[in-house]
Amino acid sequence: MARGPALMRPPAPVQLEIAGIRAAFVFSEPRFGALVARRYKNFFSPGKPLYVFSVSAAAGRRIPFRPVILEEGGVLRLKRGDFDCVLNLKTGLGRLKAAQRVQTFDSFLRTFYSWLLPRRSGLLVHGAAFAKGGSVRLFPGRSGAGKSTLSRLAARKHFLLSDELVPVRRESGKFYAYGSPFWGEMRCEGKNTRFSLRGVYKLSKAAANSLRSISGGVMLRLLLRCSMNFAKDAGTAALMLALAAELAAEKTAGELRFSKDNRAFLDLL
Repeated sequence: MARGPALMRPPAPVQLEIAGIRAAFVFSEPRFGALVARRYKNFFSPGKPLYVFSVSAAAGRRIPFRPVILEEGGVLRLKRGDFDCVLNLKTGLGRLKAAQRVQTFDSFLRTFYSWLLPRRSGLLVHGAAFAKGGSVRLFPGRSGAGKSTLSRLAARKHFLLSDELVPVRRESGKFYAYGSPFWGEMRCEGKNTRFSLRGVYKLSKAAANSLRSISGGVMLRLLLRCSMNFAKDAGTAALMLALAAELAAEKTAGELRFSKDNRAFLDLL
């Protein structure tokens, strides 16, 4: 007796946890799914996801380069030249069309979590962070501030969370910093970790190492400049302002002026 065609198993989702928030991705192209799985293997999580995305191929246009975020009627849309995502916020189900490049998927994740974290008492901060003595020191800063230089020096003795983008969340009244898959010059894969946040420092390059006091207002302005956000709505801005103000009020630790010639600045922290 002839047998019917073998039943095809649906592709297994790639399920990631970033900043304690899980999302699953089901790829129509298994080869691309395998590339993503390899890149983010340190962030695999077996728990129940809050969001599930079906991922299909799309053209990789270069423009527009800056993402556009729109939210209306319980539907979120994230769109750039090389990806287009529609997410039903009520069901948690979404469709992502993206160029089949890991860099494109990484850009989508950055965009999505920058929108999501303020709605989960968090921020995605442009900065470097490392753990010392079981708690994290965070250094917000834009390009050229010295994040990668500080990270390379600190990495010889301490665990790095990221040299580029650090998720921070307030949970049960306390601030925590998370290991990040988003890196800059050091190009690491990151690890899915969580540490209590001890202090936030303004970062400056200098000829000699020193630690100086700064006001919470100075830190607040720095945090607002360094928190990733592509949304234009007033609601997102209000969420980010409120959380950044709490973070600055509770965790401002000073301005670290550091020399790239040695690691002695670590003793000041």
